[in-house]
Amino acid sequence: MTHPLHATRRSMFLVLALGTSAYCSQPVGEVVGVGRRFPPEKMTYVDAATGAEITMLTTSPAKDDKVYQTHLSWTADQAHIVFMSDRAGSNQYFAISTETGRITQLTNDRGPSNACLSHTKNQMFYSSGREIWDLDIDAVLQLGDDASKSSFRRKVADLPENTQLSGTLTVDSNGKDIYLGIQRDNSWSLLALDTEQATFRKIIDLDFRVGHCQAHPTISGLIMYCWETGGDSEQRIWVVHADGSGNGPFYKETYDEWVTHEVWWGADKALFTIWPKNDEMLMKPHGIAHVALQDRSLHILNQKKYWHVGGDCNGKWAVGDTFEGQIYLVDAETGQAKLLTQGHRPKGATVHPHPSFSPDGSSVLFCSERNGNWDLCLVRLK
Repeated sequence: MTHPLHATRRSMFLVLALGTSAYCSQPVGEVVGVGRRFPPEKMTYVDAATGAEITMLTTSPAKDDKVYQTHLSWTADQAHIVFMSDRAGSNQYFAISTETGRITQLTNDRGPSNACLSHTKNQMFYSSGREIWDLDIDAVLQLGDDASKSSFRRKVADLPENTQLSGTLTVDSNGKDIYLGIQRDNSWSLLALDTEQATFRKIIDLDFRVGHCQAHPTISGLIMYCWETGGDSEQRIWVVHADGSGNGPFYKETYDEWVTHEVWWGADKALFTIWPKNDEMLMKPHGIAHVALQDRSLHILNQKKYWHVGGDCNGKWAVGDTFEGQIYLVDAETGQAKLLTQGHRPKGATVHPHPSFSPDGSSVLFCSERNGNWDLCLVRLK
């Protein structure tokens, strides 16, 4: 099942201090629209099937999408949730107050993506074209009438010459290093970017397309990534240290299963889904699974046709969505699943719920098409 790495192949990058950095802050006046406020839209309703109170954080006709479940959506102080929306005429990042529901525009770039929020401060790294930026969320939220004199972001680096991103950015638990996949022609590499020095270094060369780079939330220098095909790869989940050592399959696939949507879960394991792609696979282990970091053992948590999965930071609860728009809460100790809410993918819906936990584990955020367009929703657990 494994796909051999060509350790002796020509290195993509001999020296990776190629990314140029403007390493200076940028006045908000140069990016029109940043800091713009939108009135609260949130409303609540009771799920008819479960009795749970659902908070719809956004309800406008705009298409609102959450940050992917592998990455944080909340600011470090948990006062705001960052999301993507086209409400300003193009897809941009916004922050919504968890208390008031007021929405603030954070970016006005060409194709911003790959938002990476800090665990320790209200900061967000993101990409725009070939540029990687460091944005001070507090600076944007506190903009006053004299906004033209306020600096809110700095350009960290440009991607190395003749390369393009492959997959996502991810920030190390040290808050300083970014890990990313890079493609040059038909070759791929994992790189580390020192955001203080604006220098790149190679972690490892690969012979497959890189996707879903995820730094471990607490262990510095440990990275999970995937062999991305857009479908079922031969060996989906990989892990490597930031110095290039220890590279290999995290969960080694064994029975032609379709493994997907991996995410770190607590300090010592990772969650993922095994999709039962046919009737034969329904007779084999499937659903939400997790793999232990220490011995790489597989554990099946709950068997349903789950799509995406997320986990709380303590490794006690998992949450999974389905193609039918159901959101289930799963107890790590018992494996029992409880339906939290449903009805979020009516017929013809295109939304991906991508459920994820708040940092304190008190609520689950997901995307819904219940009202005919993409909205952000929240269900509280306690």
